[in-house]
Amino acid sequence: MINRVFTSSICLLFILTLWSCSRKDPAIPDNVPSKPQSITALRKVQLKDNLRFGATAIKAVVISDINSKNIADGTLIVQQEGKDAAVVVKMDGNTGQYTLGSEVEINMEGGSLSLENGELIVSGLGADQVTLTGKTVELAPKVTNLSTVLLNAEFWGPILVKLEKITISGGEEGKLKGELALSDGLETVYSTILSSADFAGNEAPEFVEAYAGIVRMQNDKIWVNPRSIADIQVGLKEMLEDFEDASNTSYDVKTLDFRTGTWTIDGGITAATSADLKNGKQSIRLQGTVGNAKRQGILAMEFDLKGVKKLKISHGIYPASAETSNVNPTTFNVEVSKDGGLTYTSLKQIAVDIKAGTLKTDEVEVNAGFSENVRFRFVNTSTPFSNNNKPRISLDDVVFEF
Repeated sequence: MINRVFTSSICLLFILTLWSCSRKDPAIPDNVPSKPQSITALRKVQLKDNLRFGATAIKAVVISDINSKNIADGTLIVQQEGKDAAVVVKMDGNTGQYTLGSEVEINMEGGSLSLENGELIVSGLGADQVTLTGKTVELAPKVTNLSTVLLNAEFWGPILVKLEKITISGGEEGKLKGELALSDGLETVYSTILSSADFAGNEAPEFVEAYAGIVRMQNDKIWVNPRSIADIQVGLKEMLEDFEDASNTSYDVKTLDFRTGTWTIDGGITAATSADLKNGKQSIRLQGTVGNAKRQGILAMEFDLKGVKKLKISHGIYPASAETSNVNPTTFNVEVSKDGGLTYTSLKQIAVDIKAGTLKTDEVEVNAGFSENVRFRFVNTSTPFSNNNKPRISLDDVVFEF
């Protein structure tokens, strides 16, 4: 009896196995278009010769910067917001309207998807299929290391990354141009800076605190290509001078040692009264007197800094009645010297708001090269009163950005 049951069971199992093997999975029709709804989904699409796309509305953020020109014309790189997923979009014609940080909507209908040198490439789209949404997104780079980039580049695609404490070698004659090697002491990737890039030709630093760029794959190499000079951070990101570390109340010319170095105050004082506009305990009250060689109205650095890209300065008026009722221009110049203080050129003239009760801050573009020495001075260029004294202005918190 047991043997018959066992034999019957074996026969039934055999029949079920044959029936199962004879069944075929239903074929997926080739004429069904793919409709991915994100960059992440697009990167998972199975590539095949007859791949077709239906209408899509894929949102992504432009991370390439065509204006800085370190990318080929007609190439657009977009990344999904909040995800490590990006693709290269190749388009016919100019891509200048797709500026850095712009959100776009991509309609893949009729487009193609291919793998070139390990990179996923979207092509065949018209300008009306990559449209601006009007939204701007500040997409922060993924802080990572070279080992992780090498391991994940093919899965991420051309995302924006930031590497820290990187040694740089190569380039053309030591310049930021051509092929560079980036190393952290363990691994190496590469970087390309086109001759057309607006920062090509700057001296290449040997070591940087941070190096940001877009991950690319070409010729069996992994690349991290910077978009602009702002992606390369040589040393400190910024330095503050707050004018707190020394004091003097004589308007005659003198030098004082502050936190960043020695400064000359010519026609000004360190001011700490309740009336003075300031951040912290004191600011510089800068005046100047026409015809007085000891009181020219100049606040000047006596030292150089390398590679300053921008500075910020806070400014205001000394709130005496003569200053706040003055109808003539109250201004000061921001000037730069590249020869150790022998000569200066004006970067910007700033108008002081004589009605404001607090300091205001202005930004001044400098864009010095990585190894270029610069120093600055601030000159009271206001129209003087009848007694030859210029209106008193308050200067404080100079921030140097590198």
